[in-house]
Amino acid sequence: MSQLTLVTRAGDHELPVELNQSVVAVAKKHKVVWGYACQRGVCAQCRTLVLEGAEYLNETTKEEKLRLRKAERAEGFRLGCQIQIVQEGDVKLAHRPY
Repeated sequence: MSQLTLVTRAGDHELPVELNQSVVAVAKKHKVVWGYACQRGVCAQCRTLVLEGAEYLNETTKEEKLRLRKAERAEGFRLGCQIQIVQEGDVKLAHRPY
């Protein structure tokens, strides 16, 4: 079974993969603190570093392209409100707000 690992200041949280749900929605559902405010890709409080499993995620959204610098995206940063796991596989993400 595939696993989603969310890395926060409070530690690592291992959760089952839920396809086509935003990382913010999954974190909320499992009561994992994953900072956010707007959930529309504007505030970037949910800035996330993809540590493993980028190939299982959706493509970068237009909101991410507008909010995150090209260099940040090249380093593996995404927005938690925009990231969705679209196929089974192990994914590890770290919350990295500004």
